[in-house]
This record gives sequence, structure tokens and C-alpha cells, in this order.
Amino acid sequence: MHLVPGKEGTNSIRQVAWLYNASAFLYREGKKYTTADGTLKLLGYSTNTGQDKIGHWDEMIFHYAPMTNTLDQKEAMTASIRSYGNPPAVMFSQLFLERVSGSSSGNHDQVVSSFPNFRTDVAKGTLGFLSMGGSMTGDTHKQMGLFHNMTTNINGGIGGGPLVLFDKNDQVLIQAPYNQFMAASLWVENKGTNSLNWGIMGQVDEIPAGFYSSFILYYGNKGINQAVEDWGGLMRKTYDKTLNYMKSDLTINYLGYWTDNGAFYYYHTEDNKNYQQTLLDVKAYAVNKSIPYRYIQYDSWWYPKGPGGGVETWVAMDSIFPDGLQKFYDATGWPVSAHNRWWSPKTTYAKQNGGDFNFIVEAKKAIPVDMGFWDYLMRESKKWGLVNYEQDWLDVEFGGLNATLTDINLGRTWLHQMGKAAQENGLTIQYCMSNPRHILQSLEIPVVTQARVSDDYHPGNSQWKIGISSMFANALGYAPFKDNFWTTTVQPGTSYNQGAATEPNVELQTTVAILSTGPVGPSDKNNYTDIDLLMRCCANDGLILKPSRPAIAINDQILMNAWGNPIGEVWSTYSDIAGWRFGIILAAEMLQDYTIGPMAAGFGDDFPKSKIFGSTKTMEFSETSKLLIPAKQCTTKTPCVYWTTPVFTINGDEILIIGELDKTVRMSPQRVTNINVTPNDIEIHIKGSYQESVRFVYTRNGHAFDITCVLPMSGKTVIDPILNMCIND
Repeated sequence: MHLVPGKEGTNSIRQVAWLYNASAFLYREGKKYTTADGTLKLLGYSTNTGQDKIGHWDEMIFHYAPMTNTLDQKEAMTASIRSYGNPPAVMFSQLFLERVSGSSSGNHDQVVSSFPNFRTDVAKGTLGFLSMGGSMTGDTHKQMGLFHNMTTNINGGIGGGPLVLFDKNDQVLIQAPYNQFMAASLWVENKGTNSLNWGIMGQVDEIPAGFYSSFILYYGNKGINQAVEDWGGLMRKTYDKTLNYMKSDLTINYLGYWTDNGAFYYYHTEDNKNYQQTLLDVKAYAVNKSIPYRYIQYDSWWYPKGPGGGVETWVAMDSIFPDGLQKFYDATGWPVSAHNRWWSPKTTYAKQNGGDFNFIVEAKKAIPVDMGFWDYLMRESKKWGLVNYEQDWLDVEFGGLNATLTDINLGRTWLHQMGKAAQENGLTIQYCMSNPRHILQSLEIPVVTQARVSDDYHPGNSQWKIGISSMFANALGYAPFKDNFWTTTVQPGTSYNQGAATEPNVELQTTVAILSTGPVGPSDKNNYTDIDLLMRCCANDGLILKPSRPAIAINDQILMNAWGNPIGEVWSTYSDIAGWRFGIILAAEMLQDYTIGPMAAGFGDDFPKSKIFGSTKTMEFSETSKLLIPAKQCTTKTPCVYWTTPVFTINGDEILIIGELDKTVRMSPQRVTNINVTPNDIEIHIKGSYQESVRFVYTRNGHAFDITCVLPMSGKTVIDPILNMCIND
């Protein structure tokens, strides 16, 4: 990747120009100063070099002064280009040396300062783009298409997000904020020849001295999936975002019962019963049928709202839980994931309304500005079983307040206080209706472990299409959540679609939830759960048997969509166990036949000799023996799932480990802890709960063997395909 600074500079990849530099600008005292007309004057430049968490860098720094009527040419800001050789990244930054007042452009979807700035003078058909935007991790308004100077559907403003450019030869360029995520924005200026302007969101009215904002360009040459994963790894490394909280989050790792929008019991109870009675019936049904729900989710139906629907007080209404949340928790033993929305201007917590805490209160919404409030809320809520705090309506809260749009620091402070209180009280957080800026900000907040990556579920809708948004979730280190789902098609008495709603795609909904690696949250009516289908997700104790990575859309799905030749939904994932990779391919709503090999599936350059099985006979799976996915068979009603297994050769015998046929992820790291291979034997180490029956299938020279192990007190056993037996610890 080659970058040349200056107005007429080009930004090239392999000597092909992808972007052209445009004019930098700054708003100050209500006036726009720009390098295009000389009102933002370049005083000179300097160079620097150094080392940070990313690696060694060389930097060129440009020194700017706005040309004012007083002829004051005092340097006001610097803009820099910091180049890294390894990894292939370039950082653009803005540093404000003095306070800038009157900085608002008058439009929150524009920017008050811009650097970098790129013209999009690219020949039509040369490049494609993927632009994340809107809510649900930028899923609701994501766009794909051809990138050129007349492209008008790139997401910008407060709902905008990362922009990915790519060609047909696996070359990829990712543009995104690198810090100050709640204040950073992209403004796409559509004036014949479009320009991409990265800077501070457009309604900020003051920039403090010393404010530093930066943006990254990250280059990859192994396709979109790998570039996004590598970019996300760099971002996680920068902010020390580990997966520790995600790996220990009860609501991600175990099956739970959900009551949010789309659920049978969303603002809807059993006849002549309140919520307390209804959910106690859910518990009784689960116990009777051995459904291992390990927690429950309360949605917005449980707390009182003020004018306009905002939260008045985050406590249970007596009409909902007459005996209180504590007694319900004691009765069920279920920990809780609890929903919250924006704060009402009438919230009882605010000092303006007689409460104890500092809030900014506006006409339609309020926002806490008091660390003590968040600590109080989290601490008190733990008493009735809260383990996961679900902050919903993030986009509405942030975009619906003048304070968050005009104060450059308030958005970041709001999320940091929430996160710190959760961390200090041993809780995790789920983000919902989050713009990309909220998700990027979670890099600094370790207890944000999960986020919704799809619109709300309603029986029969297509919000299951999370393959692209899951790619970003996985890269940035949190678990994607597809929302709740029904496991049976008809559930009498539903409140949706005037009582006529059905879910025809129960297998697809369940499969997507399991392969997401996020929460698995069925939401059926009592006595209407397909238990066999649901239990494909997990072990007997509710532990979700998931793959090593979320199922994500393959490169070709995005690429061919951008060039106007969509193939349908083709996602892949895998389980990595003891150095062996077991792949999974999901295909649904196919629009054309598609042939796929290990490279297209994203299984890696060193994918072992393998075979694949599913709806067709077992066959070799390699670059010379690819799988044909038939469009007519792989629909939403009948999704196609294919599994790959390495070929193990023991004493001349070919061994294929098929795994648990009654589970969606047949070889899960949660079940299979090790595979020990010697020239004369192979041992498969598995774990589970005491007296759990684990059915395992493998083949030897094409002959299938089906063995069931009953786990001992230790919960561990070893399956030996050569001896065809279980060996307990």
C-alpha cells in the first residue's frame, strides 16, 4: 500500500489508484476553513518515527493554521500520516493544539474537521464496497455495491461505520476510526465526484485543546474475511480486549429462555395470569421436559415507563411480579439477563425529579452523568439475580439527545461509566440497537461480551441473515446474537400478525442461533418447544456446543453481491481441536448453484486432507474435489449443512471422526477436548456432565461405528475408534 500526501496525491495498491486525496478542513467560530481555498494554511511539515503496540512507524506531520481576519497564523492543529510496514496499516490523525469553539457544521451527520479525505475517482467496476451502518452492529443499513465517484449508498454520519473496499483479486482496504469512537464520523459528500471525509461528528460545538482523533486504513491481500479478522485483531491488541469475559459469560455459554420482541411472551402472558405466574409455568415445563435453561431474560415489559416510553424507574412493577424479583429468583434459581432502554426525563433517579443522582435532562430523554448512579443500579440489581445487563436502544439514546451530539466526550463517558460499574459488580453487558460507534467503543470496555447483530425477530421474518455482521463481531471480540426464535411452526394464541404468525423455518432459526456462538435464546409458548430440535444446541446441562468461531459469510457471498450476481447465503465456520480443523458450511436461500472448496470456505491454507458429508454422500473435499451446493435444495425451509473431517490414517486404516450426529456442531471444543493420534491408535477425549449419554459416530474404511458413552463422575471419557470402546478416567 502506497500513500502520497497532498491534494493531488494518490493512494495506490499494487500501483493501481484506489483513492485520491481531497481537501482537509476545519470548522471554527461558525466558519469552514479548508485547504482547497487556502483558508486552512499549511505552515509546513515535520517527520517523526517511533514504536507502539502495532509496531514500528514513520510519520509525516502537517502543521495547519486557519487564516482569520486578524491575520493570526498561529498553528491550531496538526494532521499526520503514520505508516507501519508490518502490519500493513496507515494511521491518519488530527491533534488540536488549542480549544476550537463554534465548531459545529450545523448537521450531526457531517463532520466538523476532516483528515483523511479521499476522492472516489475510481473506474466503475474496478472496486466493490461493504459499508456497515444503522443499528444492530451496523447490520440494519449495511450496503454492498460497486465503489466509484457516483456511489451514493455508503453509510456516514452518526449511524455510519467501517468501510471495506475490495477488488476481485482478494485485495482489501478497511477504513475505520481508531480512537475516540463515539465522536468520530464519516461524511460522504455527494457532489458529482464524491469524497470521503473522516473526522469529528458534525454537531460538536467545541473541541478541547489536546483532543486527538485518529483513523486507520488497513490493507489485506487474502480476501475480505481475513482482512476484517486481522484488522479486528489489531484493534483488540491496541485496546487489550481479551476474550476472558466472553468465555466466562453464563448467558453466552449456556441455554436461556428469552422474552424479547418476537417471543411468545413478549408483552403477552398466559390467559388470566400475570408474568410471575406465566414464567413459573415456563420453569415447571422446563423441569418436566428436562430442558436445561440456565437463565432467563426479562425484556422491557417488567419496569415502569414515563412520557414517551423512556424508563422511569428500573424496578419491577407489582402487577408483573407481585412477590418481587427476589422471590421469583429464589423460586426458579434462574440468573437474569435484563433489558433496559433510554431514560425518561421523568426518571426518579435524577436530582431534577427528587432523585439522588446527576442526570442531563432534556425534553424527551435523559442521560446519567454520575458514576454513583451506575454503581447503585448494578449493585442493587445483583440482588435479584442480574448477571447480564442488556442496554437496548443505544442509537436512540445517543442520537436523541442534544447533549450527546454536541459534547465531544459525553458519549464515551456514558458507556465507560456503565461498563466500569458492571465490571466492578461482576456483571457483563449486551449492546442492542448499537451503531458501529458503540461497538467500536466496546473495545475499551472489557465486560461488553455480546451484541445483537440482527433486527428484531418476528415469527417468519428474515432477520436470521447475520453472516456479515457476525464477521465484524468476531473480529472485534464479542459474541454475535441473532435474537430469540421459535422452535415450532404454529404456536396458538400468539399476539403477532393478528394471531396468524407462524415460523416456517424452525430448523434454520435454530441452526443459525447455534452457529452464531452467541446466546441461544428460544422463546416458545409453554408446551410448544421442539425439544429434540432445540437440544441440538447443547449438552444435557445446557452448555452450548458451539464452533470455535461464528459462522460468517464467505468472501464470494459479499464479492458477488457487490458485483450484482448474488449467490444466496453461504457461511462457514469450524472447530479447531488439538491442531485439527473440522469445518461446517451452511447454505440457505440459495439463488444459484455454487461450487465451493476449502479456500473459498475460508478453512485456511494448511487445511488437512479431509472429507465432507451432509445431504450428499461422503466425498473428498479439496481444491480439486469441490462441493456443489444445489440452489433448489438449500432453501430457508430446508437449509443445507455440511461437515468436514480430517482423514486420519492408523495402521493403514482410514478413520473419519463424524462426531455427535444429534448435535448441530458435531465436533465442538466444548465437548471434544483433545484428539491424540499415534501411528497405532487414535484417542478422542470428551467431557460432559455425570451420567450424560454421549453418542459418537466414526467410520473405519467406510464402515460406520456408533458408540454411546455414559460419562462417569469425572464427566470425562476417552473414545478409542480402534478398540471401539469408551475408556473412563
